[in-house]
Amino acid sequence: MDEPTGRYFARSERALRASGTTAADGRLSAAIDIELTDHNGVGARQIPSPYQVMGPGDVARLAPGAVVRRFPAPGCSDAETSKLAFVELAAIDLPWRYTPQLPDGMKLAPWMVLLVGVPGGHGLSLRPDGTVQISVAVQNDHKLTESALWAHVHQVGVFERARLLSPAKLAVQTQYSAALVPAFTVDGNPCWSDTPTEPVVLPCYDHWEFRTGPEGDFKELARQLRRADLAELALRGGRPFGRADLAYIPRTGAPPSILPAGGALRVPSRSTPDPADAPPPALVASDVAALQTSIAVPDGRDVITSPDYPGAFTAAGTVAAPAGWITQLTDDPRLRGAAGLGAWNAAAWQQQIADAAATKLGDTVMAAEQIRSLALGVAASRSMWRRRVPVDTAAALLVLAPSLARLPTGSGDTVLDAISGRTPQLSPALFSSAARRATRPGPARSAQAAEGAADLGAMIGHAARCPDPSVLPDPFERLEPDPGADRRAAARKAIFDSTDDVALATAAAERLLSGADVNVSWLAATLDALRPGPDGRTDPEAVDRVLTGDGIPDLEDPTSTWPEVPDEHAPECRPVDIQGLGLAVAKAIDPTVPVPPVARRVFAMLPGVTSMGPLEVEPELDLPLWSFLSTASPDWMLPGVGDLAEHEVVGVETNPTFVRALLVGANWQVASELRWRNVPLVPRSSPLRRFWQREPGTPPKGSPNDVYDIRPVRFWEPDVALGDGKLSPTNRGSEAVVVFNTPLFRRYPTTVVYLYDARPTDVSPPDWAPPDPNLPLQATKRVEPTFTGTIGTDVTFFGFPVPASALSNHWVVLEEPPAGYRFYAEPQPDVPVPAEKEHSGDYAHRRFALPVRVLLGPLL
Repeated sequence: MDEPTGRYFARSERALRASGTTAADGRLSAAIDIELTDHNGVGARQIPSPYQVMGPGDVARLAPGAVVRRFPAPGCSDAETSKLAFVELAAIDLPWRYTPQLPDGMKLAPWMVLLVGVPGGHGLSLRPDGTVQISVAVQNDHKLTESALWAHVHQVGVFERARLLSPAKLAVQTQYSAALVPAFTVDGNPCWSDTPTEPVVLPCYDHWEFRTGPEGDFKELARQLRRADLAELALRGGRPFGRADLAYIPRTGAPPSILPAGGALRVPSRSTPDPADAPPPALVASDVAALQTSIAVPDGRDVITSPDYPGAFTAAGTVAAPAGWITQLTDDPRLRGAAGLGAWNAAAWQQQIADAAATKLGDTVMAAEQIRSLALGVAASRSMWRRRVPVDTAAALLVLAPSLARLPTGSGDTVLDAISGRTPQLSPALFSSAARRATRPGPARSAQAAEGAADLGAMIGHAARCPDPSVLPDPFERLEPDPGADRRAAARKAIFDSTDDVALATAAAERLLSGADVNVSWLAATLDALRPGPDGRTDPEAVDRVLTGDGIPDLEDPTSTWPEVPDEHAPECRPVDIQGLGLAVAKAIDPTVPVPPVARRVFAMLPGVTSMGPLEVEPELDLPLWSFLSTASPDWMLPGVGDLAEHEVVGVETNPTFVRALLVGANWQVASELRWRNVPLVPRSSPLRRFWQREPGTPPKGSPNDVYDIRPVRFWEPDVALGDGKLSPTNRGSEAVVVFNTPLFRRYPTTVVYLYDARPTDVSPPDWAPPDPNLPLQATKRVEPTFTGTIGTDVTFFGFPVPASALSNHWVVLEEPPAGYRFYAEPQPDVPVPAEKEHSGDYAHRRFALPVRVLLGPLL
C-alpha cells in the first residue's frame, strides 16, 4: 500500500521460493522444467527438475551485517514504553527465505521472530552455548499464530528494508533482553504453541539488552505543556513572578526601604520603566555610597570597605554621570548585589578561570621570556654603545667592522661582500678582528713601526681610494729579470734548501745547471720532486724521472700571447666613502634608537607586541557564568522559578542591566585571581565578557561579536546606563526567552525548539490556526535559539535574538528529535484498516510513529 510514510509490503520472496508447491519435513519442494538443446540446435526437450528450498533446520547462524538496525538501541537506558522493539534486515526477503510453509493469501509467517522479555528465568535466559531459554510468559506474549503480522517490507524512495517487530508490551523502568530466534523446528512445526506449558530452548541468532524509561513518550509529554498563568504564579509565590523584593536597612536606623529587583531573566514589564530599573531612594543611595569611602585610622591600619567596582575599570579623574553605570554600581544596592554575585562566581571558580586563562595564554610565557631577554640585551647594548663606539663615523666603522660580514644589504649580499674589491687594495681582511689585533698599540710590531704605519683607519682610508694611474709601473718592466741577480746561484740554493739528501741535491743541481741558463720549467719540476712526502722523505723515483727529463714541459712566457696591455681589462675601481659607510653601518646597528633593529625582528615573530615593556594580555575566557548562578542561586537566575509547576511554559526576557552588573563584579574579582597567579593582565581588563553561551554568528546575518554580552568595561562611557545597548558590541537589548518546566528535555535532549512567525505578513495580525502537521514549516519564518540552559533538573530555557514582544505573534515550536522509523505498540486511531483485511503491511502502517510537532502560543 502507498502512503506518505512510504510503501508497505506483506512479504518479499525470491522466484525459487515463490514457485514452491509442497511443504514437508521442514522444507518447500517444487519442480521446474529445464530445456536441453543439442549443440547443433536440434533435439530440444523439456526435462522436469525437482528441487527443495532450505528451511530453518539448515540455518546455523546469520551472516555478519544481516541485522542493520536494532531498536531500542543496545544499551539504551530510557526506551519509550509506547513503542515496539524491532530489527531491520539488509536482505528484504530474509524473514521469509526459509519459512517451511506456503502463503495463505497475503499472509506468510516468517521463519524467525524477535522476542522481548526480562532477563533471567522469568523471561529470556541466554546460555553459554549460544542458545536461549524462553519462558512461558514470553511465549504467551509472542503467539506464533500471529507472527505473520510481525514481518513486513518498508520502502521509502530508495530506502528499502525488511523489518521484524516484537509485539511485546513494555513496562516502565524495566530491564529487557531481546533475542532473534527461529519460529519453526527442523521438521517445520512451530517452536511453541499458543498455550505453552514449559520453557523451550532455541538457537539465538542475535541478542541485545535495553532499559525502559519513565512512563510517557515525546508526544504525551509535549501535549501536557501549557502556558503558565502569571496571576496564579503570583498567588503561589506571594509576589509578582520574576521579581524579588529586597529590604534595605539604612545605618541611620531609618525604616527599611523595599526595593523591587530582577534577576538574569525577568517577566517583561507592562509598565515603563520597570520598577526594578527605577533608581533607589536618595537616602539609600547616599548610605550605600558612604560604605565605599576609605577610612583613615591614626595607626595606619587598612580598613576594609565595600568594594569599589567601577574604580577598577575607570581612569583616574573620571567623572561619574548622574544616570551612568558608574553611579548605578556605586549607589544602587541591587546592582551592587548582582556584582557581588559575579565576584562570588569568580572566587568559587578560581581554578576553572586559571585553567581557562592558561589554555588561552598558550605560548605567552615563552613570549614574555623573549621580551625580557630582548629588553636585557638592548639595555646592555645601549650601555656598551655609549661607552665604546666613537662619535666619529669613520672611527666607529673600525669598531663595527667585524659585523660587516653579517650585515645584509638590500640586494641580499652582506656589506663586506658589497665593498670588497671595489679598489685594488680594499681587501676583506682589513675589516676583520684579526686586523684590529695586528695593529693594536703595544706590541713590538706596532711600537717599532714608522709613525702612522700601524694606523688601521689610515690603511682602510688609503685602500678605499683608487690609485693614481700616472705613477703605476709598466707591468712588462716587472717581468724582466734583475741583471744583478745570479740566477744559477739562486737555483742551486733553492735545490739544496729543498732536501736534506745532499747526494740527491747534487745530482739534481748538476743536471739542471748543465746549460748556460736556468730552465724555469725544469727548476719547478725538480723542486716539486724534492719536496718531502707524508713520511718526511724525498721520493727518489720521482727525482729520477725529473733528472731523466721524462714529461717535463717548457714554460712559455706568460705575456707572450697578450695582444694588449693587461690594465686595459682590469676591474673598474670604485672608491668607497668611509665616512658615509660608517654612518650607514652605525645607523643599521645603533641600539639607542626607540625601536632597535633586533626589536623589530622579535616583534615580527610576536603578533600584537610593539613594546619591550612587560608583556600584558587580556585573555577572553569562555566560561558559562549562567550555570553557576542557576546552580548556586537559582532564584537570581529567575526569581520565583520554584513556583513554576510541572509542564508549565512561560515567556520571559533577558535582563541586561543585571547581567552587566554581574559581569563587572566577576571581572573585578577575576583580575585579582589571575594577577595572584602571575598572569600579566592588561590594566583594567575584562577577561569575562560572556554570561550566556551564545553560538557565534556568521556573516552576512551574524558577527563573531554576537557571543559577547559586553564590551571591555574600560571602554564604557561614563554617561551610559547599564541597560543601554551601547555597552554590548552589537547594541543588544533584552531578548525573548522561553522557559519550560518539563522532563521532556531531560529525556529528549536533542529536541528541536524554535519560534515560528504566526503572521501571514509582517504587518498583519497573527493567525493562530495551527499549520498542517504533515507539511514542513517555512524556513524564512523560523527564529532559531542563540543560547539555552537549565535551572535545576527539569527547568530548561531557550533564548532567541528577538525582543520579548515577538512572543505575542510567534508560535513556540517543539519538534521530536529524528530517531529513524519507529512503531507504536497500539494502532493509531487516525489510520483505520478493517481487521479482516489486515496483513503485516497494514499492521506496520497503523502503528507507524510520525515525528511529533507541538506548537504553543501566544505566550504574551
